[in-house]
Amino acid sequence: MTPSRNEAQTRIEIIDSQLAHAGWSRNRKTLVEEFLLRTAEPDSAYGNEQFADYILLGSDGKPIALVEAKRSSRDELAGKRQAADYADAIKAKFGNDPFIFLTNGKEIQLWDRERYVPRKVSGFYTRDDLERLRHQRQFAQSLGSVTINADIAGRDYQNEAIRRITEGVDTAKRKFLLVMATGTGKTRTTIALVDTLLRSKRMQRVLFLADRRELVRQAMSEFKSHLPNESLARIESGETSGARIQLSTYPSMMQVYSRLSVGYYDLIVADESHRSIYQRYKAIFDHFDAIQLGLTATPTDYIDHNTFELFDCGDGAPSYYYSYEQAIADKNLVNYRVLDAQTSFQLQGIQGDALPEPLKQMARDQGVEVDELNFDGSDIEKGIINQGTNDAMVREFMDKSRKDVRGLPHKSIIFAVSHAHAKRLYESFNRLYPELQRQGMAEIIDSHMERADATLDDFKYRAMPRVAISVDMLDTGVDVPAIQNLVFAKPVFSKVKFWQMIGRGTRLHTDKATGEIKKDFLIIDHWKNFAYFKLKPDGEVDHPSEPLPVRLLRLQLEKWQLLHAQQQDTQTAIADLRAMLQALPRGSINVRPHWDELDALAQQWPAPSQSAIEHLSQTIAPLMRLAPLAGLDELQFRIWCERLTVAWLKGDAAELAKVRERIQEAVGSLAENIPQVQRVAEQRAWVQSAGF
Repeated sequence: MTPSRNEAQTRIEIIDSQLAHAGWSRNRKTLVEEFLLRTAEPDSAYGNEQFADYILLGSDGKPIALVEAKRSSRDELAGKRQAADYADAIKAKFGNDPFIFLTNGKEIQLWDRERYVPRKVSGFYTRDDLERLRHQRQFAQSLGSVTINADIAGRDYQNEAIRRITEGVDTAKRKFLLVMATGTGKTRTTIALVDTLLRSKRMQRVLFLADRRELVRQAMSEFKSHLPNESLARIESGETSGARIQLSTYPSMMQVYSRLSVGYYDLIVADESHRSIYQRYKAIFDHFDAIQLGLTATPTDYIDHNTFELFDCGDGAPSYYYSYEQAIADKNLVNYRVLDAQTSFQLQGIQGDALPEPLKQMARDQGVEVDELNFDGSDIEKGIINQGTNDAMVREFMDKSRKDVRGLPHKSIIFAVSHAHAKRLYESFNRLYPELQRQGMAEIIDSHMERADATLDDFKYRAMPRVAISVDMLDTGVDVPAIQNLVFAKPVFSKVKFWQMIGRGTRLHTDKATGEIKKDFLIIDHWKNFAYFKLKPDGEVDHPSEPLPVRLLRLQLEKWQLLHAQQQDTQTAIADLRAMLQALPRGSINVRPHWDELDALAQQWPAPSQSAIEHLSQTIAPLMRLAPLAGLDELQFRIWCERLTVAWLKGDAAELAKVRERIQEAVGSLAENIPQVQRVAEQRAWVQSAGF
């Protein structure tokens, strides 16, 4: 048995080096040992002259903290009253209440008497840390008196979440867990909270942690947008920073945390806080003595009990909870509908929600949680990687997905099993819909692809790509409100991950070009994931919509029919129809069966019988959504022109007046300094005249 050290040995062998590591030493004149203190009134038991073990000096040369040391075998708290008496004597002499460190060499406790009870810390604070703490203690305002910036987070529930935390901070609480459904503005709420804490001078340096680079990049962009005057930095490649707000992935922080002092941060925000994060990166949270805020979108029923304990929510109640169901009821999020895919897979051996042993073994072999399983090379991947299966999945997506007015799928994510699976799905899109793929409709966005961040930005902010085929990279945290289709092309075994994936589609959205409001979104489930989690969601309902290219052809068919009935010349109308059909992509899987018929129509246009018109309208016209036609504005204008002609032929004065007004408004809005517009000035003048 190792003999315990006495107090002198403990100080020489352990505490001196711990203090030196934090920058405290006699040589630097930052530390005084055996500091003589005289109390105002002689105490019969201890006398009026006493010696503090260590006094730590601020940059002004005055005591900023004291260290009360005990031998390694004693409880570090044993000297608490003794240290308090020393602190009283220092306060009486120098006018400021020093911070107190209680230690036995093995454990260190920090006591900020004005604000907190003693708490364990992993090491001694540096002088800079203590002076920052003293500044906060001296100048911080009560958080209740600081207004929350409504421009950052103005919703009632966001304000309530912030107030719950600021009230907790004012009452000396140091750990918080915020549970808010994906899409309700966790990041904005956090930014408004950080802004409130910084303006109150309650905190001066904040660390925001996320588990992937894209989420850090996204958060950085939001912080810059809402707090443009704050100093911001991203911790990467082993570099550290002195910025007031710092953002990092967990792995990047693991590279540098040991070089940073214990008190370096005042607040650490941990995005998507759940057990696996804390198991893998616990060292970060053990090292820093900061207030901790955990963020998660996982419903409380699915949060691991250990996560609640990590944030001192022992009763299973987070600091604040805003559920998905409540957000839907408040019209802050949209609900989902589920289509059980015809191309479906069922894992053998699943009973209820119990995992089959091969999957448990996969998780053990990979040393990960079930939600982080890698399916590369697995039997699951091999079972779905054949061409026929993936072709069927892509065709079903193109047939059933929610589409916009041009007939193209709304923004969509396909969650693939592996990169190899994502590649096969991409190849299916190329083979079946080459004309749409030339426009870049579907792209792979995962960690295997170079410049995936740039492709993701295109997916977020540009018209193309419409479909992101992803492996893990887009499962969590990525904010694309326009998403209206999610495809579960892989099995999901973690409730946490399952809800994170659903959260990709829940945000509100209004299409700026058309004014279309997203009311809900579609999930196409190929793996019976909802049955696995014992959920019975609403099924998909028909969304009868007529894409603009289809509408245009049907209007041209109606015009042709009316001209023929009125015995007027139909040659121009037939030429327009043939030009539309020539734009159809011959390589498309949907167009191929109609090759012979399209060739016949190009040679000889039929007489306008009822059966011919119905066939063209119901069978051929829907193919027009696949044609690479003009932009939205041009399509809409052409439709107005056809509606005008049809109304004139029908003698519909009300429709004629309505459409004429729209055409005149569109023509009048054209910029006159553009050469192409100047060349048609005469025609524009005629359209805008009373005689049009």
